Amino acid sequence: MSLNKEHRVSKKYAKTQFNVIGLMLNVYVLFVLVIPLFLHYYLVQEDSEILKDPYLYFGIYFIIVVFGTVIPFFMMRKYTKIPFKKINGNVNATFFNLFIQALVFFTICIVLTYVSNIIFERIGLEGKMISSIGLSYDNSYLNNVMYMFLFIVVTPIIEEYAFRGVLLNALGKFGKNFALYASAIIFALAHFNLSEFLPAFAMGILLGKTSLRYRSIRPTIIIHVLFNGFIYLMFTLPAYITNYMTYVLAALFVLSIYLFLSGIYERIYIQKLRSNKITNILFFSRPSVILCLILLIFKSIIYMFLE
Repeated sequence: MSLNKEHRVSKKYAKTQFNVIGLMLNVYVLFVLVIPLFLHYYLVQEDSEILKDPYLYFGIYFIIVVFGTVIPFFMMRKYTKIPFKKINGNVNATFFNLFIQALVFFTICIVLTYVSNIIFERIGLEGKMISSIGLSYDNSYLNNVMYMFLFIVVTPIIEEYAFRGVLLNALGKFGKNFALYASAIIFALAHFNLSEFLPAFAMGILLGKTSLRYRSIRPTIIIHVLFNGFIYLMFTLPAYITNYMTYVLAALFVLSIYLFLSGIYERIYIQKLRSNKITNILFFSRPSVILCLILLIFKSIIYMFLE
């Protein structure tokens, strides 16, 4: 299926829209990514009692992540005049179609996760593939119910609302292909560790296409929740069970190739517009967007060295 609809807008209008979108992204980055990162390491240095109470610790993170995401993206949605029904519309799809989409999505992202992890381990920078936006990874947290709830349920919901619901649709007025890749880049950089960039970027593209195809974030929320749950399970299952996961992943990989080549998997095409190059230049040259990218990269580098 091909999705294509070009919108003719003036450069002045685009610059104004992009400046405000970039501003809201900066608010999000500061409150959800940068401030919590330094807060975490401040608490570690001070040996704070908060760290000794996981429910209090993640309760604070819950408040920061939810409000730090919902408020700036709500303001972005209001400014760009994106109706809520465009984000959370009725899904015209069968369970079988969504299942096939999810299966191929799982396979691609899991394979890229392993590839990225291997690459970073080879260069001496071990990947932390269980971290997430607004959450800091630590082995001791994996068995914590609050952490599990935040990672598996809360994070996917607010990420889908923010990136596929608001940002993708806000940028989509200037071209869906441009919006798809721009939102995926920002989504990938928003993850804490650079080793997560490749799989997170693929997630952004695949989930973005699914959202555009079904005109709703409901399918992407379900897929994202299941994916995070699967990743969490792989990190928490006993070693003797996870050893068999290689065979499961190999079977999924073969099945996904068959679904892809046979045509059962519905490929979603979003045609690249002639105006995409100009739109990319306009968006990524806005001062507020540049600042956002600098903060995201800075956050990833700091996290990598502090770990």
